[in-house]
Amino acid sequence: MCLSWATNARSPIVISTGEYPPYSSVRLKHQGLIPHIITRAFAYEGVSVKFNFYPWKRAYRLSEKGLVDGTAPWLESSERHETHLYSDQILPEIYVWFYLKSVPLEWDSFSDLSSRSISAISGYTYSPSFYEAIKSIPLNVQFVTTLRQSFDLILNGRANVTLENIDVGWYSLRRFYPTSTVERFVTHNKPVIRGGSFLLISRKHPDAAKLISIFNRGLGALRESGELEKMIEDSRNGEYDLDGRS
Repeated sequence: MCLSWATNARSPIVISTGEYPPYSSVRLKHQGLIPHIITRAFAYEGVSVKFNFYPWKRAYRLSEKGLVDGTAPWLESSERHETHLYSDQILPEIYVWFYLKSVPLEWDSFSDLSSRSISAISGYTYSPSFYEAIKSIPLNVQFVTTLRQSFDLILNGRANVTLENIDVGWYSLRRFYPTSTVERFVTHNKPVIRGGSFLLISRKHPDAAKLISIFNRGLGALRESGELEKMIEDSRNGEYDLDGRS
């Protein structure tokens, strides 16, 4: 179990996360945009932070069990509210369908996907309506462990679509493939999920409410100063890429 932050204030709080570039990655400056935002927000309040990277399921379970102080970033989830306290929203997130131009998609509701093969990532938080549609329509969904696997399945004709954050999806495509391959993809103009990224602090932490309050104050100061907006702009301009690639 974690030591109480209140009684061990010199130690950094430990946040579990996973690979989710450009939002979080060991291959990015500051470990990505969201770890940078969280670090800077806590720094406004004099608190240091350490990020540990794991597969997403493990990242969450470690926090759920109180083996780390918290985890980020996550979307809204009623299940996770039971085991964690949520921060104020860090960033808005919009999720869309990615697919090949050569296999066009007409989509208005999940039932329109009943004849399609969908790739999704195990451990991600999708909307409750998506999980319900998997069971009720049903949808043909194959779960994989990485976004690269989802895109590879689409390119190999073994899946038709995948659901991803629009910034994350396009960033990842540019990293994974040559321009000629990236240009084969398109996104649907109707968002599937509108949500936001949050920091979660485990309810097992004895000072969970205090940490959330501290973070929210720091996040507000970061936003008020204009630093948060600049960080988002820098990330979208490729300033967090260690090798200079956008």
